[in-house]
Amino acid sequence: MNRTIGYFFRQQDLAGDEHIVLFHNGSVLLREDKIFWPVSMLQHLNLRSHHSLLVGRFQNRNCMAFALLDDHVASLNAVKKTPRQLLLERGLDDFGLIGQSNQLLNWLQSHRFCGHCGNKTVPHDSERTLVCPACRLHFYPRINPCVIVLVCREDKLLLARHNKASSPYFSCLAGFMEAGETPEETVAREVREEVGIEVENIRYIKSQSWPFPSQLMLGFFADYKSGEIEVDGKEIAEAHWYERDSLPLSPAAGISVAGQLIELFLQ
Repeated sequence: MNRTIGYFFRQQDLAGDEHIVLFHNGSVLLREDKIFWPVSMLQHLNLRSHHSLLVGRFQNRNCMAFALLDDHVASLNAVKKTPRQLLLERGLDDFGLIGQSNQLLNWLQSHRFCGHCGNKTVPHDSERTLVCPACRLHFYPRINPCVIVLVCREDKLLLARHNKASSPYFSCLAGFMEAGETPEETVAREVREEVGIEVENIRYIKSQSWPFPSQLMLGFFADYKSGEIEVDGKEIAEAHWYERDSLPLSPAAGISVAGQLIELFLQ
């Protein structure tokens, strides 16, 4: 019988029909091109003392996520892909489960010890949280709210190339919310800091979970108000106004909220 320990499982608690997703050093381990591993292929890894995470239900089965140690990987003959690679290759529909698994494993790794007293945390019996047995603090999966904004100036849109981007894409401006800010205040501040202009008529459009590792992207449109583009040189390498028929290389609408904002503007 499958015995659930809240949202955490041990190998001896698995019934044998679960979907298993494996990670190693932040990459997904694929079985050829398949995301899921059967429990029978993992029996030899001696993982009985480890916990894996219950991500949720998929195809009427429990889906588990597990981060393997170095010495567990060699025997699997697995193909390694980063979550970003899988997002680009498979799109959002197939990526949801991988993204959620990646986010939860990052939370588990980042909260092994209590930030207040330093004791090792333990899984809760029935909730998705880690608990400090000494001071009883609870550590739930962390979600970091961010804004992403497409700035419009009549029939032009502002796109920027980010310094840290690994590709030559031009995209929307984005940034993390700070304590005490509303999302609209964050939009105005980030645009001002990154490209030196003022915006108005800030309006929310849509959101997207962006688990790299734990962002919630809040997508906005904003209208140009005043100022000239002056990039900060830290976050932004270059930024320009673009006509709708002369856009640079930009994110696809089927992958990110940035691409979806651009597509909505074009429509």
